[in-house]
Amino acid sequence: MNMTENKCDECGQVFASKELLMEHAKMHMGKAKIGFGARKTIISSIIGGIIGGILMLLVLMAGAAGMGLPSTTFAMVMGMGLGASMGSAVMVGVLGHFTVSIVAGAIFGAIVSYVKPLKLTSVSKSLGLGVAFAIVVYLVFFLPMAMTVFASVMMKLMGSKAAMMLPDVLIIGFIGHLLYGLTLGATALGISRKL
Repeated sequence: MNMTENKCDECGQVFASKELLMEHAKMHMGKAKIGFGARKTIISSIIGGIIGGILMLLVLMAGAAGMGLPSTTFAMVMGMGLGASMGSAVMVGVLGHFTVSIVAGAIFGAIVSYVKPLKLTSVSKSLGLGVAFAIVVYLVFFLPMAMTVFASVMMKLMGSKAAMMLPDVLIIGFIGHLLYGLTLGATALGISRKL
């Protein structure tokens, strides 16, 4: 009998019989039910989402200042886009930003935990998947919000000047998302290895 037929796909251990392999597989299924490895990766990804969210917010603040706007402009626009008044818009925008950062981190962690080919096995793979995920978030979530909700708020606040700023806003947002993705990928792998 070929021993490689009795090799565990999960850990690579080889067994003398199919029965022993099946018994061993139950141990892996027990771990999958407990989800310890997945839990570590998801927690690490949530932490990465928070750190990435902080770094992205700093990029957005610096970008606004570089455009001659108050550094809290992006947070205010997001808050007003979420329905907040001018007085509470910055706080609501920051809370909205971190809610998305945390939820996106958890989703990333779940994807790389449960989709076997996407498991984080190296730094380069983790960074690449983090960036790819952030680009998807940018294209699917940020870009539509920026072009509809945020653009209308900016037009109300700044008039026609807002239309000229939109390309800069999209570039600053893209840079922020790239930094988020790099941070998310690095943190998800780095912290999960230490937990």
